[in-house]
Amino acid sequence: MEESMHLGDINWIPYSTPHALPLGQGHIHPSATPHAVSASLPTWASVITWSEKNKALLDSVEYSYPRFFICLPLRSLTLRIRERLKISGDEISCLVFPSARRARHCVASLESSSPDPVPELHDVRFFLPDVADSSEEANPYLTFSVVMLPTTLKKQAMGVWMDTGAGISTRHAEFCLEHIDYLASDSSTPAFKTPAPAKRPRDLAASRLFQGGPGDMRDVQTRVAQLATSARDLKPVRAEDVLVFPTGMNAIFNTCEALAALSPESAVVAYGWLYPETVNVLRKSAWERVISFKWGTEEELDKLEALLMLHPDRITALFCELPSNIKFISPNLARIRELADRYNIIVACDETAGNFINLDILPYVDVVLSSLTKMFSGASDVTGGSVVINPNSRHYGRIRNQLAIQYQDVCCFPTDVAALKRNSANMACRVRKANANAMAVVEFLQQQPCIAQVLHPSRGPTFTFYERHRRREGGYGNVLSVVFRNPDSARCFYDNLDVCKGSSFGTNFTLAIPYVQLACYWTQEKCEKYGLPRHILRISVGLEDADEICGKLALALAEVERLESVEVGRTGVETDLRTTVAV
Repeated sequence: MEESMHLGDINWIPYSTPHALPLGQGHIHPSATPHAVSASLPTWASVITWSEKNKALLDSVEYSYPRFFICLPLRSLTLRIRERLKISGDEISCLVFPSARRARHCVASLESSSPDPVPELHDVRFFLPDVADSSEEANPYLTFSVVMLPTTLKKQAMGVWMDTGAGISTRHAEFCLEHIDYLASDSSTPAFKTPAPAKRPRDLAASRLFQGGPGDMRDVQTRVAQLATSARDLKPVRAEDVLVFPTGMNAIFNTCEALAALSPESAVVAYGWLYPETVNVLRKSAWERVISFKWGTEEELDKLEALLMLHPDRITALFCELPSNIKFISPNLARIRELADRYNIIVACDETAGNFINLDILPYVDVVLSSLTKMFSGASDVTGGSVVINPNSRHYGRIRNQLAIQYQDVCCFPTDVAALKRNSANMACRVRKANANAMAVVEFLQQQPCIAQVLHPSRGPTFTFYERHRRREGGYGNVLSVVFRNPDSARCFYDNLDVCKGSSFGTNFTLAIPYVQLACYWTQEKCEKYGLPRHILRISVGLEDADEICGKLALALAEVERLESVEVGRTGVETDLRTTVAV
């Protein structure tokens, strides 16, 4: 479990010189390697085309962020399933889940969210028939469920897929596809009951794939526990205090479900600008009410305190991020903890954008949420998430017991866990290198007259709140946002920026995206209402040489300067390009 002290000990960067790739190509090395969690969107126009779900573009891409996209192995598995069940035409769509419970949740969500009667939905279970030993290694991973639904409901079903993060992983789908002929299917619909086309071989357990097995999972849990343990005089986090999930969103979803189950008739607070899917999950949960404070200010904490004084037993949980993804605002966790202790509230905090190496938030929260897809992995080839239950929390037993119920059907495929273990081996030195590079980028961008704001935890009015939780050798993270004074300049900059461009962040290589255009394309007006400009850019700074990164930024800024010079010459009004944008 000792961490490597040299970046060169693993293949930490996917290209000798990372650069903008052709449309749809996976951000991974070598370029033909499967399981990329980000696909290239090299121009502003391509981001919009992607957000508008252009079929030709989607069909041409093999891999992208799995929660938002059905990757090639899943498409291939779905095709074989349709052949087996004799489904033709475009009227019926399929979504594959690794557990029957998650498939049933998808069906129930579709039925409950529709104001009209929902057309018939089918849940089909695939499994190994005649398994004498139910503990056989391969058996749990060759049992999966398929939701058959009218294609008219595909958009709503993909919403469930995205919000829960519970879909089958690409490695898991490959394994099931390889063995599909040995599987039978069962369903309440007789037409979907089929025998296995072939007899299963004795060596089906595929010991090579599962060689690491529980040992890899334990190592990942131990690594997360060590990283999350506080430097203060508190009980250390143990491996058994850590739950690993197939995606970061699945960790948030299961935590939300567990905490809501503890007090279903109470309210939950969403404090600060949270990730959109987190808010969706909170709203669809068993809580009676979701109370949103989207700005994350002290004034909003005053309002929360006033609410608690009036209704001291009505609010039982609070979700926040430190720092928030895209605005990079840090909440006053010390004050939140004081309110939580006074009014018996459970605090769950997502620290993904800051990460374990930089932050020590355990003294202030009951649950730490993290996407292991980001800096923990860095390699852009696997997804994962973790929940750390604070052993020092007065709510520890209740949270642990309820999460154990939720965790019963969670499926982390062994080779995904092995990838997380391998990729995270030198997280600390990667984070520190990326921290330093990000500071160089922040300082460079702040000097540019065409840029109105650079948002980063090291700057701004909530700096002191972040600083309170920064570890002694920690930094301020490698993710930042940029707001240009002129929206057209943001587009010009992005189109001419020669770095990887696409979804995700926390990758070992620099990665940029116009955030609102991708993550909030259909709610842009709402974003602007809460201080998030349509043209804001998120830059995740990688491990390349800092001068090389800044050099590429400078080349793109030179194109911006040319554009603005032409505009000034055409209009004769320079101030049009210097309007301050408030965030």
